[in-house]
Amino acid sequence: MSDMESANGFAVEQIWRYPVKSLGGERVSHSQVVTRGLVGDRLWAVTDQDGKLGSGKNSLRFRRMAGLLGLTSRYPSGVNAGLGPPVITGPDGIDYPVSTGAADSYLRKHIGLADLRVQQEAGISHFDEVPLSLIGTATLVWLQAQLPEIGIEQRRFRVNLVVRTEEPFVEETWLDREVRIGEGQEAVRAVFDRVLERCVMVGMAQPGLAESGSVLKRIGQRTDRPLCLALGGHITSAGTMHVGDQVAVSAAGSSTIRRITRMA
Repeated sequence: MSDMESANGFAVEQIWRYPVKSLGGERVSHSQVVTRGLVGDRLWAVTDQDGKLGSGKNSLRFRRMAGLLGLTSRYPSGVNAGLGPPVITGPDGIDYPVSTGAADSYLRKHIGLADLRVQQEAGISHFDEVPLSLIGTATLVWLQAQLPEIGIEQRRFRVNLVVRTEEPFVEETWLDREVRIGEGQEAVRAVFDRVLERCVMVGMAQPGLAESGSVLKRIGQRTDRPLCLALGGHITSAGTMHVGDQVAVSAAGSSTIRRITRMA
């Protein structure tokens, strides 16, 4: 791709994937990326007997299950191919492998529902709508300054990428412009076509992060994009991304309609 603004100082600072939807995830140094998203991201979900996915909210697809964000998930076998079933870790630090059924048994007791299972995606995507999300470091710094008494971390917003930026919300100027992560044949390319609308999950308690309704309230006070924070989009070219990769943005984007969605 030509006409890329490469000398901008943007770089990948953090990469996150969430093996089990709506649980805490794991920070990785690099990841293969395919059209579906980061390999292994939200590939599994807690499901009930009706096939609804465990979440922090109720909807046609989701069933609210209190306590999911207090758990974390990781892959035991490595970063990319051949990941195998994940492991769920409880607040007490004990691991419960999905492969042995221990995770199912633990979740039924932890959540208090007898019909739960951890299942791999099959046919219907576990993503709310988009497979890739991103936020800038300056945006996180801005929100922390707005709420100095509350812990503000990427984990509240469950994005895949944290990109080093110097200006709050500069990433929102990248809408409908192709973004290249890395260089050469392995570079990942994506188009972010929406700013994500946030929900109550951003204020829910997680390990090391206290519950607070002020997070969503402050985001809702944005005059330009109320309730919105972080970008969501789609991969246009698969590859591998690494922490430290330079991020380049096309000088001119398309005129596609910008939509808003939620991310869990």
